Amino acid sequence: MASESLGEFLTGNKIQNSPFSIHMQTDVYCRPVCSVTLSKLQTRLLQKHILYGYNNNWIVDNLNAASIGVTLEGESARHYAGGFPIGFMDIASDSKDAYIFNHVNIMLDYHNPAEDSEGFRVVGFAVEPMSVSHKYFGNFIWDGESKEGFTNPLETCPNSGTHMTKAEIRSNQKVEEGVDILYTYDVIWNYSEVAWSSRWDIYLSEDDLVPPQVHWYSITNSILVVLFLSLLVVSILVRNLRRDIAGYNAIAVLTDEEKEEEADEIGWKLIHADVFRPPSSNPMLYCVLVGSGVQLCITFILTIILSAVGFVNPARRGSLMIALLLIYMLFGSLAGYVSSRLYKAFRGRSWQLCTILTATLFPGLCFFIFLFFNIVLFFFKSSGSAPFIDVLIVAAMWCCVSIPLVFIGAYMGFKTETITFPTVTSTIARAIPEPDLMLNPNLSMTMAGLIPFAAAYVELFFIMTSLW
Repeated sequence: MASESLGEFLTGNKIQNSPFSIHMQTDVYCRPVCSVTLSKLQTRLLQKHILYGYNNNWIVDNLNAASIGVTLEGESARHYAGGFPIGFMDIASDSKDAYIFNHVNIMLDYHNPAEDSEGFRVVGFAVEPMSVSHKYFGNFIWDGESKEGFTNPLETCPNSGTHMTKAEIRSNQKVEEGVDILYTYDVIWNYSEVAWSSRWDIYLSEDDLVPPQVHWYSITNSILVVLFLSLLVVSILVRNLRRDIAGYNAIAVLTDEEKEEEADEIGWKLIHADVFRPPSSNPMLYCVLVGSGVQLCITFILTIILSAVGFVNPARRGSLMIALLLIYMLFGSLAGYVSSRLYKAFRGRSWQLCTILTATLFPGLCFFIFLFFNIVLFFFKSSGSAPFIDVLIVAAMWCCVSIPLVFIGAYMGFKTETITFPTVTSTIARAIPEPDLMLNPNLSMTMAGLIPFAAAYVELFFIMTSLW
């Protein structure tokens, strides 16, 4: 088991060492690795995993494996995300048999950082999976352990010094009960001019796999949505301002007594005494949610900034999760400060309960949801489940770091002077008339969120298309 960080474990990444023997600039030609005889249960599971599209995810020198396959047009293409499939289904036949990729061409690109240097660096890693029904000369059957299996020649492999290609495959390896599956591999080294510092660039661009028109379409769609929303807001503001200005102009022709009566009943002055009124129900929950929201916003903004400057990048596996956890926990003091100041402005008295809810409500909900799904994954024996010790580490960070910081921030917030509002809140709340259909809150929330959702959906669609 290779060494991993806390962020890798929490994201379900467990790295294990492989049985492949790879040495710098040393090609390997159709070398056997192991032989497996499938039982009835293993056959069913393997067929199910192939049908559901399970992938292998390999890493060499911290580089993820690119998958080499064939497009619908019959051209070779590389995909730099998601790994490579463990097999394929023969959907053309009526039986829909499953075939496993039991041979891989491991293609590695290396670069010499300096002409006078004797060392080389790996700057590229790709895997070309193949399905080959292997057979030894002389009908030799390997038990998977004896040394003869590593030395005896294979009838289905090309001549010595030649790498395996799809044109030399006679038949594919079918997944059946009782069949012996022999796993082999080739190692192909190629020199590359790509510098070691730029080896991750191709993973970000996907080797121009996504056409540029897609990006321009997505950007144009987002700009149009922003312009449409901006024009909508401007039109509403202009209409309201014109109505208010017309009302103020009408006051000018009235007498002084009429002006005093009408001045308080027109425009924004109608609600000036109710703008800063505390919520009539659950003001403490409102303060807790505002404090947690500020904490989340700061976490996301700082994480994006760290990603933009390069501190968080794919080369450091698990760094994104660690950055999110650390920033969120360190800014627990800000959540406590905001919620306590707001609760004090609402003249709340149960400040201890407000602080406890700020420290435990949202993070506790997220933690127990994570714990529930982690237990489910553990019982299903999934590799995505986080180890118990790492769950304890997260719980300790929450209890020993985040919660104390929330209490410190809440103490500072309650010791600070109360927020002073620019207007005086009236004792009696103004009666709100029953809204018509167009001003119904449910309809307004739906219509206001529909357009941003459409913009986010289009962006997410193209992102997912480029990944899978």
